[in-house]
Amino acid sequence: MAKINHANYMMQLGEYKFSVSTAAFQKLQFNTEYRWKDLESQTDKNSPVKQFIGVGEQTLELEGTIFPQLVENGLKQLDFMRDEATQGVPLTLTYVEESGKSSPSVGRVLGKWVIKSINETRTLFLNDGIPREIQFSMRLSRYDGNEGAS
Repeated sequence: MAKINHANYMMQLGEYKFSVSTAAFQKLQFNTEYRWKDLESQTDKNSPVKQFIGVGEQTLELEGTIFPQLVENGLKQLDFMRDEATQGVPLTLTYVEESGKSSPSVGRVLGKWVIKSINETRTLFLNDGIPREIQFSMRLSRYDGNEGAS
């Protein structure tokens, strides 16, 4: 029987890998806006004529939980995410779409994205103030601009 390769992460943004052993997300939401312009034109139904002018902003929001006592560098996982954000450059986003079947895990390159925000909530504290649970959310925005521009 052939050995099955399983991805060891769920998604990768820049150098940061989201996984059960780092920070697993439980919710992943893609949002895409579509732009329409109202045109000044008389219509029979008194509603404006609209013209499609292209795809608008694309965002990705994810939410997850880190159990610091169960993962390596558990208290530092959000610091690692913030390190990616403070680079100030668009980051390549890849997403694992298939795993555990007869073929190796298949990744999908989703293009360049920028980190717009990272939010963190620490709860269930031990006597020494260390949280047993860290909930996080991150908002990304697709980057289609010129990387050489200032």
